[in-house]
Amino acid sequence: MYQRLFQVEQEWCMIHYPERPNGFAVMIIGDYGQDVDEKSSFWSHHEFRKKWVRDMTDKGYIVFYSNLYGANWGNKRAVRLAHRLYQYVKRTEIINPRIHILIEGMGGLVLKDLYPLMKDEVRSIVMLSPCVSLRNHLEQEKEQKFFHKKLIREIRHAFSVTEDQWPAFIESLTESDVFHTIPMPLYIVQPASLNRYKNQVSLILDIYRDRLENGLMVDLFYVLPEKRMSLGRKFTSYFAKHESDL
Repeated sequence: MYQRLFQVEQEWCMIHYPERPNGFAVMIIGDYGQDVDEKSSFWSHHEFRKKWVRDMTDKGYIVFYSNLYGANWGNKRAVRLAHRLYQYVKRTEIINPRIHILIEGMGGLVLKDLYPLMKDEVRSIVMLSPCVSLRNHLEQEKEQKFFHKKLIREIRHAFSVTEDQWPAFIESLTESDVFHTIPMPLYIVQPASLNRYKNQVSLILDIYRDRLENGLMVDLFYVLPEKRMSLGRKFTSYFAKHESDL
């Protein structure tokens, strides 16, 4: 599997190439701490995720992602960069312009505002342990004071919020219904055990129920810890179901 590092807006990005391209691409919008630097990436070294990328490239998918400024928590800079990354790959690689998107954790906050910019260019979406509400995550972290203070510092930095502006910023964090209403196929993968975003589960179930009631394509899959290694095959199987319409 050949891979290439490059920069967009001075942020490191990586693209993984299949030996036998199928013409389709997957953009990964990763979780907190899943960094890309000038030497390598988290997804290139983590045991499970490396296997998932391999499973996708083995099926012919070009896979790409960016550092997105690290702990971005869904800020506008990360959303803009993700959109620019897509445009760069579409321009430089031979791919179908309608791509699949795989998000994990914090990547859900980026996708929430990225989707309106790419609604005609998204083929399907897989959400793995997604964080869909920053306000909800802040409430969860109140249980652990050290992590809560650290999270506040990161969010203030990501959104350039001063201490005086913080209360107003919190009030501005409204919930979005984008995941309830997007017409693209949505595959939600939740770990059977607790994860970093445990308090998001009720929100995820609301999304799942609303989509079912409104006749929108949605699947919900609970994965056991010992089955995580095989998720790459689940992803590619789901992607392939939604490629008949070019």
